[in-house]
Amino acid sequence: MGRASAAARVVERCWTLLGQRRGRVWYARRARPQRGEPLSVQFDGPWVLRREEERRDVVGFYHTHPDGDATPSRRDVRTMRAWCSAFGKPLLCLIDAPAAVRGYRFAADGSCRELALVEVFARGVVVGVEDDGEQVPS
Repeated sequence: MGRASAAARVVERCWTLLGQRRGRVWYARRARPQRGEPLSVQFDGPWVLRREEERRDVVGFYHTHPDGDATPSRRDVRTMRAWCSAFGKPLLCLIDAPAAVRGYRFAADGSCRELALVEVFARGVVVGVEDDGEQVPS
């Protein structure tokens, strides 16, 4: 199989992040895996809404950019702003790309800030840390 054929078969994947936020630290686990197409993937929206209504523990979404970088696409930004608006709270958007996993905190007002740190552990556990706004000494 040629390289172009193998690349065409790479699909995006996504998970809903369940957990909690304590100050600047977000603790979550990946749940409800979904597979998509080479350039898009959809979360199980009805399940996410039910989960948030019942447990209030949806803290964001984790998805792959298998052929890209770990920055939010325009579609990612629109999607995250819509979910934040619907839930009335900030949410994480974690993007797993070949070079890195990066995280972004989206707020209900539409703002977005990159997390200072994202760590992915066994069994789908994820920890994200927001920047404290202070300058880091060099």
